[in-house]
Formats: sequence, C-alpha cells, structure tokens
Amino acid sequence: MNELAQPISFGPAHPFPMTFGQILDRTYRLMRSQLKLFIAVSTVPAVATVLMMAVFFAIAFIPIFSQLPKQPDPEQMFHFLLPSMIFIMPLSLLIFALYLAASIHAAMQANLGITITFREAYGVAWKRIGRYFWLMLLIYIIAFLPMLVIELLMFAGMGLLTAGHTALSPGYFFLIPLEALLFIAALVYGVIIAMRLSLAFPASLTEDLTAYAALRRSGQLTQGAKGRIFLVLLVIYALGYAAEMVGIIALAAVIGIGALAMAACGVQMPSVAGILGIVLASLCFAAFLYLLTALLWSAFSTAFAVLYHDQRLRKDGLLPVPSQT
Repeated sequence: MNELAQPISFGPAHPFPMTFGQILDRTYRLMRSQLKLFIAVSTVPAVATVLMMAVFFAIAFIPIFSQLPKQPDPEQMFHFLLPSMIFIMPLSLLIFALYLAASIHAAMQANLGITITFREAYGVAWKRIGRYFWLMLLIYIIAFLPMLVIELLMFAGMGLLTAGHTALSPGYFFLIPLEALLFIAALVYGVIIAMRLSLAFPASLTEDLTAYAALRRSGQLTQGAKGRIFLVLLVIYALGYAAEMVGIIALAAVIGIGALAMAACGVQMPSVAGILGIVLASLCFAAFLYLLTALLWSAFSTAFAVLYHDQRLRKDGLLPVPSQT
C-alpha cells in the first residue's frame, strides 16, 4: 500500500495524503460543519431552475391553449420550443457554472479551516463568471458531445419510424442495436473524460488558471487517480439515491395514510380539504427534492475540494496553508 493512513481530526486540512475512507469521512465532516452555507448556496440554482422551467412550460403550453378546441399544430409548437431551448440551455450552464464555482470555493475554504459567507462565495464566483462559464462549456463539450450527437441520431431515427412518411429499408433496423452500443461507448467515454476534468474548477479557483490551463492542470492532477475519484463520487451518488428512495417511500406512505383518513372521514377530492391536501403533499415533495438535490450537489462540490487538495499533496508535496487574517 502506498497510501498514508493517518488519523484525520476535523479542522484545517492535514498536510498528508488520505485514504479512500478518510476522503469520504472528511467530505462528510465538512458537509456537516457548513451545512447551512451549502444549503444557502444551493438556493440560487434551485430558484433559477424553477423560474426557467416555468418560462419554458409557459412558452410550450401557450400555443396549445391558444389553439383550443382545435388540434394544436405541431409545427407551430416547434417554432416556439426551439428558440426557448436555445436560450435556456446556455443560461442553465451559466447558472450551474456560477453555482459550482461558489460551492467549490466555499468547500475549499472550509477544508482549510476558513469560514466564509454566502456573499463571499458568490462574490468569488461572479468575479470570474466568464471564465467559469467557458470552463463549464468546454467540459460539457469535451466529455458529453459524442453522447449528445448519438442521442440526436437515435431520436431522429425514432422520428422516421413513427412518422411513417419515409419508406425505411430493413437494414435500418440493424442500426438500432449499433446506435445503442455507440451510446454506451459514448457514455463510458464521457465518464472517463469527466473524471479527468473533475478537478478543473478547484484548480482554476485556487491557482487562478484560465479555462484551458485548468483543464490541463486537472489532467495532471487526476493522472492515476481517476478510479479513486470515480469511486468517491459513486458512493456519494449511491447514498443520495438510497436517501431519495427511502424519502419517496416514506412520503408515499404518509400520503396514502392521509388519503385513507380523508376517505374514512367522507372528504371528497374535489372538496377544499382534498385540494389543500394535494397542494400540501406537492409542496412537501418539492421541498424534499430540493433539500436532497442541494445536499447531493453540495457533497459533490465538497468531494471535489477534498480530492483536489489530496491530489495536490500527492503531486506537488507539502502545500502552504493560507492565513485567515
């Protein structure tokens, strides 16, 4: 074993590499110590996502409602949806880049034993928002563009099959398994490249690197460590998924008991009490999803900060610890 296994106490990051278990423990302790800050930082992408979804659905359904009771024209709906998607997709990347920079900066400071505020976290992210947006866009293109292209080809093929306007040769149906295999290959490629580029954001934040330099730096830091990084992120995702399943089952049980209780009391669903019950259940479910998503993405950001510090120790040796003054 080439990993140093020394006990880690909570506080400023220790100047020695950590084992797999110590990385997870450090991530958990940092999350617990800065939980309020991480949840607050997560409100920005959450609120922005809700607003963008509301705008998107409004654009999508306004043409439908305006054509009722006639059958909606699919071509007209497409003309409304395409511009909105072209606008919303880069805006989503911009907001997520801002959030990722703010949350990783907060986690990195916490890992050094430094407490910052919500305003300070987003202040650092906003100062270089153009750089972080470009970095996020490059990561997305490099890692997931092949998968996106294959998805578009698959959707186009399904469209031809369902439209019925074009006669398809029997040989086309043999392309469907091939497209599925290509999609799996592109997914594996995307995950490997994403692991290679996973430390680009903390590198750019800490070392004040441009987007291209941060990508190269991440490649250097993750050399020989992509498997460990993947396992750390996989454990966090698995814990989040398990928590989601448990929460959904518990919430469904509560809703079922409530529905049975309302039925036993003779309360009908069209009644005011029934509508209020549905609204309350929907709000509880939305709050649960928001909290779980905020915790999951905060855990990922914290893990990136811990892994970055650990890999710098492995590659560069002892690091200077910044003063809080």
